[in-house]
Amino acid sequence: MRDRPAGRIGSLDGLRGIAAAVVLVHHVFLTIPAFSRGNYGLAVPSGVDWLVHSPAHLVWAGTEAVFVFFVLSGFVLTLPSLRRTQDWNGYYPSRLVRLYLPVVASVLLALALFLLVPRTSEGDQALWVNAHAEPLTLRGLLGDVTVVDPNFLNSPLWSLTWEVAFSILLPLYVSVAAVTRRWWWAVALIAIVLSAYGDRVHVEWLVYLPMFLLGSAMASGWEQIREVPKGWGWVLLVAALLGVTCSWWFPGWIPNGGVHQAVTLACAGTLVLLAGKWVPAERLLLGPVPRWLGRLSFSLYLVHEPILVSIANVVPRGGWWIVVVLGPPVAFGVAMVFSRLVELPAHRLAKRVATRVSEATRADHAAWSSRA
Repeated sequence: MRDRPAGRIGSLDGLRGIAAAVVLVHHVFLTIPAFSRGNYGLAVPSGVDWLVHSPAHLVWAGTEAVFVFFVLSGFVLTLPSLRRTQDWNGYYPSRLVRLYLPVVASVLLALALFLLVPRTSEGDQALWVNAHAEPLTLRGLLGDVTVVDPNFLNSPLWSLTWEVAFSILLPLYVSVAAVTRRWWWAVALIAIVLSAYGDRVHVEWLVYLPMFLLGSAMASGWEQIREVPKGWGWVLLVAALLGVTCSWWFPGWIPNGGVHQAVTLACAGTLVLLAGKWVPAERLLLGPVPRWLGRLSFSLYLVHEPILVSIANVVPRGGWWIVVVLGPPVAFGVAMVFSRLVELPAHRLAKRVATRVSEATRADHAAWSSRA
């Protein structure tokens, strides 16, 4: 099950799909008052504390799942650029179409739900749901559509801010990866340290952009990394699954100062490594359910949150269990429609844009050469 030099690593799609499902579960949990309090660092009832401050937090570790997204993006965008010559003229318009058409459509969906179901702030409602009861403004809409400053109309768009920034800076990341292939592990370590330092000094760009650098460094050293032996794979898997949520269940034993961030990001990178270099993980992630989740992941990520918030504002007070029961299937259903009607056409259009821009660029070069 070794990767072909120019092949797509399908198991990474499965990992992305599972991460998207974890983000969905995360937001479902946040519609439950007790878990929403725990997410904001407040006390939770003793009966549910074990799902907040223990390794069981893994099932709804939404923020940590986004870290995995960032590492994956750094990896999957850098790797093809290292394996073949990248036409940057075609890349930029194509990438912007690929990202922004689904984003704009998701904002329109969120706006429709906002107007259809008024957001309210009630004392017995989850804090996270109450946070969505903010006024609708033109400035806020522009912040969402451009992902420059997203708000609570569709809060997962915050991560697209950094995806777009990385996409713009991709040539720089690829250049660093190309000249540091032999020392990829050092670049990976530097990325982890930078993100940890950013977390310590509360500088967002320094927290998130190094996450993409970690994935980019792994891509540059991918051919040098050996397959993980089965026994060591299990050890690494357990360590990564425990460590990725260390900030929740280990807060008092490790002084923070960026340490939690470093451990969490290192574990997110380890999960990506195992997904592509450990045969049991590859087999699992190439299964039909993970691959289906992977194909649906971007659409699910973009549409699920306004749906959950809308249901939470419709059900009677104390009816959070209705959100838990109805929210996921409705979100999956809408995501499937969104994928077919918006994401896939945007993907096809992005490819056509890249082809036409590349052809036009080559024609211009040929014309210039003939005149010279």
